[in-house]
Amino acid sequence: MFEGPSDNTMPITVEDSYGEIDGQQVKRYTLSNNHNVKVRIIDYGGIITEVLVPDHQGELGDIVLGFDDMEGYKTNGPYLGALIGRYANRIANGTFSIDGTTYTLAINNVPNALHGGLKGFDKRMWTSSISDGKLVLTYVSADMEEGYPGEVTATVTYQLTDSNELIIDYNATTTKSTVINLTNHAYFNLKGEGSGDVLEHVAQVNADTYLPVDDTSIPTGVITQVQGTVMDLRTKQRLSNVINQVPGDHGYDHNYCFGKTGWVKNMARVEDPSSGRYVEVHSTEPGMQFYTAYWNNVTGKGGKHYGRYSGFCLETQHYPDSPNKPDFPTVVLAPGETYRQTTTYKFGTTS
Repeated sequence: MFEGPSDNTMPITVEDSYGEIDGQQVKRYTLSNNHNVKVRIIDYGGIITEVLVPDHQGELGDIVLGFDDMEGYKTNGPYLGALIGRYANRIANGTFSIDGTTYTLAINNVPNALHGGLKGFDKRMWTSSISDGKLVLTYVSADMEEGYPGEVTATVTYQLTDSNELIIDYNATTTKSTVINLTNHAYFNLKGEGSGDVLEHVAQVNADTYLPVDDTSIPTGVITQVQGTVMDLRTKQRLSNVINQVPGDHGYDHNYCFGKTGWVKNMARVEDPSSGRYVEVHSTEPGMQFYTAYWNNVTGKGGKHYGRYSGFCLETQHYPDSPNKPDFPTVVLAPGETYRQTTTYKFGTTS
């Protein structure tokens, strides 16, 4: 196992020439610690491009799906590694109302709006800096950008500790009442990116309830017990044993419910028996989307093909379509308020 003293922030290095988009230079930052863990992030889309973690024999492997250079990230249909906003996940029919005013969004996942629109936070240049051993990204989203009201100032910090934790802190304020839901869309394959599917990974999700969805992946609105269903991952399950039983025949792509916002929940742990690697996720968010990448079909790093079930996502979030579901935890952010969430990904190896 590789562990270390907790809460020790590690150095960050910066590379100024990762690429260019729209005439702007993209910087890549490398966060590293004393256990040979490295996390690389670019200031275009807040994208996590690499996570290098030792296996049980000490061999380093890159465990996130991605591309070799900026050309791949300019399109990035699957949102590999990206920072998602203003609204992660789906809003039904691309419309919602606040205080009697209806707002209309781009329909980019027919018939719904997905992940912030045609040019969401994942396709924006962020202002980047290093402060107190953390990478700090800031973006000012204009009023009515992608159809969302209010000028939103978002700040996201990334910190790698010597206890092998990648801590992501999100903060946002607005000039008008708006909706907001931020997350990261890293796809993990603990065997190593491009090494095939993740069906022999073992997953545990510590939630008693989840959200069933309709045939367009919008929650029905009913918070449902996992007990007695294939959605019950409270005890460890090898994905190959359960994934073909998931309704819809597309694997897992569901929000699990964890209760109140603001307190840290131990949400999930996924292990790869072959390498010994694991990732755990803890978050202050009320939900987590467990997605097993059924729709992946893209050429990634080194020309490797990322196909069906080539990775999995642990997307901490508010519930999908919350703007249209008054019984769900609110996603409305008003002037004078601050949106906050913290998500931690902890990496390690089993003994």
